[in-house]
Parts: sequence; structure tokens; C-alpha cells
Amino acid sequence: MLPGRACGACESSRRNEKPAECSSCRRTVRLKKGYCRLCWHQASQDAKGQVTVMEPYLEKVQHHQLFFTNLHRPRQPGPPRGKQGRRRRRPRHPDPAPAYRPVPGRLQPPLFKARRDFTWFNRQEHARLDNPWLAWARHTAHGLGEAHGWPRHVRLDVGRALVIVLSGHVNGEVVRHSEIFPALRSRGLSVERTLEILDRIGVFQDDRTPSFEQWLKRKLDGIASGIRRDVEHWARLLHDGGPRSQPRDENTVWNYLNRIRPVLLEWSAQHDHLREVTRDDVLTELDTLHGSQRRHTLIVLRSLFGRAKKSGTIFKNPTSRIRVGQHEYGILQPLEPEHVNNSVAAVAKPADRLVLALAAVHAARSGASNSTTSTSATAGS
Repeated sequence: MLPGRACGACESSRRNEKPAECSSCRRTVRLKKGYCRLCWHQASQDAKGQVTVMEPYLEKVQHHQLFFTNLHRPRQPGPPRGKQGRRRRRPRHPDPAPAYRPVPGRLQPPLFKARRDFTWFNRQEHARLDNPWLAWARHTAHGLGEAHGWPRHVRLDVGRALVIVLSGHVNGEVVRHSEIFPALRSRGLSVERTLEILDRIGVFQDDRTPSFEQWLKRKLDGIASGIRRDVEHWARLLHDGGPRSQPRDENTVWNYLNRIRPVLLEWSAQHDHLREVTRDDVLTELDTLHGSQRRHTLIVLRSLFGRAKKSGTIFKNPTSRIRVGQHEYGILQPLEPEHVNNSVAAVAKPADRLVLALAAVHAARSGASNSTTSTSATAGS
């Protein structure tokens, strides 16, 4: 809920004051005239509408009334007003000067890849506002913000983030996601919009590991290496697609691999490759399952062995000529007359009787029209 680790007032107090022991609550925190910020707020609440001298109330503070940020009593409610009742507006920041892509000059290739740490950035010491890459990025951010209607605070946060990232930028460097994420997140700045600007000017490199890769690595752990290669190739083909196959939904890949993972772990203890799996092994696993679980497992195994057969890693598909079978639905049981009478007797309100009548009409089969009419009439009465 907060843009950073604390609210704006606490962040300001944390930077400007030094920790010491509070004269009221005895906590070692940042102080203002000998008292912590929570004690000042509590004394202000206790003295509300009475006096403006806070010292007597600060000495009597025995508890702290907590509150959600931005929901407590504002210090100056209402919009600021100037002369003759006219509202005063905050001065608008000047638009950045037009800038274009810097002309590439001589480039010194780096000897090795080094990770930069932007968390130590200090604006007063390290900011270089005359950097041509920074000027081009700020001009690009201004145009994108005008096109998408970014609020004022968003434009200011993006400008601060660009100063942190591009003050020392030179031609040929790239900015990685792992380098700027800790610095921007700790300051409460927008990472997503900053990355959008960096990607537009061509200096961003996404080094994040996709969640699918991490999940696939966990699911393949413990499976024999020969089986793992075929399963990994099959799962990636389902997820990414291929020359003659469309990519499946990510949830489908998850469900497929989660379904057969116990089977693959059991086979890994006995075999080193999928070509060693026989038809009897498949039937043995299917005999332990029933209903929709057996049907789903057989469908997934057919997909796995079919892909392995096409890629040439196995010679024979052990799931061929194993029938999936039709899905067996539950048998509809008719209601006995005493059950219908008990339901009608339990309904007391007219609206409930109408719902019961509609349910009886739509739930009855074609051969039970007489009983339906009598039931509807009884429910309506």
C-alpha cells in the first residue's frame, strides 16, 4: 500500500533525525524535540480542540492510537487558497527540452561483464543531468506520459528513476532488470514504467528467469536423465509450440506434467529411458486409477509417447491400442412422492415457492408431465 518501506512523513523523519530514547514511550527511535512521531500524534489527538501547547500532553502519553496511512486527520484540510479566495496551483515543472538519440562515437568494449549497484546512488553527488542518454530518455518519457495521461506524481517518479539509472550511462552499455529493481523498489519508484522507457530507447536487457523455467526445473527434479530429456522436450513444445503444433495454455502444461509426475518418478527407479517402458508398465499404472483420473493420465501419456515417437527417441508407443473409454456419468434417480411433499411443506415464503415450482418444471423429464403439473400446482398454492 505504501510507495516505499514507510510513509512519506516517516521517511522524512528517518533522514533528518538521529535515533535516541523517547522521553515518553522510552523507545529508541528518531525524535523530534525529545519525543517520537507517534507520541506527537497521540498528544495532538488528546489536545484536539483544547489547547495548542503540546508539552503537557506529551508527558501524559500512555498509549499510541494506530491508524492507516493517509486516513488520519490532515494537517491543513481543503485546497490552498490565495488572494480573493482564488485557488493556488502548484507551479508546473517545465517540459524537458527536445532531445534525440545520441550520436554513437568510439566504443570501448568491456573486458568482462560487471554488475552495477544503483542502491548507493546519491543525487547530490552522482546525478549528471547533462548526460545525452538521460536527456533523450526524459524526452521520451514526457511524450509517452502525455500520450497515456500519466498523473503528475507518476511523471515525477519516472524522472527520478531515469536520473538514477542513466546519469552515468555511456554508449554501448545495457541496463539489466536485476540491477535496477532493488534500487527503484527501495525508493518506491515505478519499475514497470521505467523499464518501458528504457526498452523504447534500446538500452534495456531483461535477465529475469521466466516462472515457467523455474517450475519446470522443480518438476523434473528426481526424474532419470534419459526420461527427463524427452519429458522436458515435450513440455517445452506444449508451452512454446513448434513448426506443426500450436502452443498450449500454460495451465494445460502444468496439469499435464503434474498428472504424470508420480508415474515418471516410479519409472525412473526402474528404467533409464522411455524406450524401456512397456505396455505392461502403462497398464500397471492405469490399474491403480479409476474414473476421470485414469482417463486423464492415459491422455497425457499418449501425448508424451506420441511426441517421443515422432522425434525418434522411442521405437514403439506403449500406449497404442489402449482404449480411453467413455466418460461415465452418474445415473439420474427419480424423486419419491414423499420427498417432493416434504420439500413443498418446508417452503413457507411465496418467493421460495416460486423457485421450487420453476425447479420442478425445468428438472422433470418429458414423461413426467402429469406429476410436474400437480407438483407445480401444489407449490404455487
